[in-house]
Amino acid sequence: MASAKAFTFLPLGAIIQKFTVNGTNIVQGFPTAELYKQYNSPYFGETIGRIANRVSDAKINDLNGKSYPLVANNAPNSLHGGINGWGKREFEGPSTVQRNGKEATFFKYISADGEEGYPGTVEFRVWYVQETEKVDGTAQEVLHIEYEAELVGDEVAETAINVTNHRYA
Repeated sequence: MASAKAFTFLPLGAIIQKFTVNGTNIVQGFPTAELYKQYNSPYFGETIGRIANRVSDAKINDLNGKSYPLVANNAPNSLHGGINGWGKREFEGPSTVQRNGKEATFFKYISADGEEGYPGTVEFRVWYVQETEKVDGTAQEVLHIEYEAELVGDEVAETAINVTNHRYA
């Protein structure tokens, strides 16, 4: 677990565990990574992927000239990447890096071809860029999230990705 400024992140799902404002954590979650693994059906703070939301009938139709059955965890649909979507995976990181001239917290995950039924090997990267901005003369902590997904395997020509973060404040 790494902490920087007002934010705390976990390698599990590149989770935003804490966002502290005036000494109070304003995001919902759990105090340990183990509790996220055990109880996180609300997806608190997780990076949701490969596809956020539901894929109807747990099937991608007509991609690369074929259909792909996905894991149905919200019968009959696939929800938030399946039973073990990206929010349930251990990311590499956190590490502190420079991103566009600013300090950022970086995570990386390699999603293998066929994981939860999705085609193609994908390298997924997330940067959390933390800044203090002045709004009406008051300093406020701001968190920007930047995502980048790259199809790195040669198994398919295309894949499907729709990512978000599922924090509750």
